[in-house]
Amino acid sequence: MKKVWLMTTAVVAFAGAAAAQDLTIGGFLEFEAAYGENYDLGEGRSIDNLDYGVDGRLNFDYSNSTKSGLEYGMHFELDLYSSDATGTPYPWDILDGGQSAVSFNDGYVFINSALGNVKMGDTGSAGDATDVIYNVPFVQTGVSGALDIASFEPAEQEQIFYQNAFLGVNFEASVDDDSNWGLGIGYSADVGGVNVALGLSAREEVLAGSLVATAGGLTAGVNYAMEEVGATTEYIATSVAYNMGALTVGTGVETRISHDIVSGEEYESNYFIGASYELADGLTFTAGASNLDSDSANNGSITGGFTGGNSDVWGDLEGRSWVAGASVKVAF
Repeated sequence: MKKVWLMTTAVVAFAGAAAAQDLTIGGFLEFEAAYGENYDLGEGRSIDNLDYGVDGRLNFDYSNSTKSGLEYGMHFELDLYSSDATGTPYPWDILDGGQSAVSFNDGYVFINSALGNVKMGDTGSAGDATDVIYNVPFVQTGVSGALDIASFEPAEQEQIFYQNAFLGVNFEASVDDDSNWGLGIGYSADVGGVNVALGLSAREEVLAGSLVATAGGLTAGVNYAMEEVGATTEYIATSVAYNMGALTVGTGVETRISHDIVSGEEYESNYFIGASYELADGLTFTAGASNLDSDSANNGSITGGFTGGNSDVWGDLEGRSWVAGASVKVAF
C-alpha cells in the first residue's frame, strides 16, 4: 500500500492553519494461465484448452478524524478482469465469447465512534462466515472454477452496515433499500495455543457457518452454507493450508448438494491443490491443479460439450476433468 499525503490549508478565519489527511492507494495486477480440456477463464463460448486472463484491482482509502476523536472517511475499489476479450462490456461479452470489464466494486463512506462503526454505500452484506476453500492458494488465483453459492458471498448493493464488538464477539448487521437484511456473528479465541475462529452469517434464504483453527503455520477449516431459493442448495467445503514463510501450500474439497424437485438430489464436487511463493515484496507466484465436476464454473470439458453461459446452465452433462493453472501477481 502506498500513502499519498495531502496538505489542505484553511482560509479566511483559519488562514495559515494546515491539517494532514491520509489517502492510501493500493492494488494488484495478476496474469493467470490455465490449461484444461475445453476450459475458459471467462466462462464464455470461446472454449479452448489453454486460456490466459488478467485480473486487477485499485483500492482507494481516505481517513480523517475530528478533534473529539470521531473517525470518518471513504473506501472504493475499481476491478479489472479480462479473458478472451471482445471489447463488449461485461456481462454482455459473455455471449460474444469472452469477458472484459472495468467495474466499480465496494464503495462507501464510514463513521467510526465509541458507539460502533457505520458504513453507508456499496458495503457487502453483513456476515462472519468464511469460505475456507479460499485458503488454498490455487483457488485464490481465480482459475479454479469454484462452486460456492453466489448468495453466500457478500452482496454488492447499496446498504447501511453497522459493526461493533463486545467481550471479544463481533456483531454485524446490514439492510438495503429493499429491506434485504444480513446478520453476522464472529468470535475467536486462543485454546491451548490454537487460535479458533467461529463465524455465522444469516441473510434472507441463506444461512452459513464456518470453523477455522490455526496453530503455527497450519490452518484448517470447514464451512457450511444452505440456500432456500425455490429449492434447497447446500454447500460444504474443507481445506488445509500450511505457511512456511514465503511458501504456502494447501489442499481442499468443496461439494454442492442440490435438492431439486424434478431431478432429485444431485452432488457436485471439486478438489484442489496449490502453492504460492512470495519471491519479493509484492511479487507472488502461484500454481496448482483442480479436478472439476462437469457443472463447475468455466468447465465445459464433459462429453456433451458446452451448452450455456455459466455454471448453472451446463445441462445434463456428466464427467470430470483436470485443470492446471499458474499466475504471477504484483501487488502494491
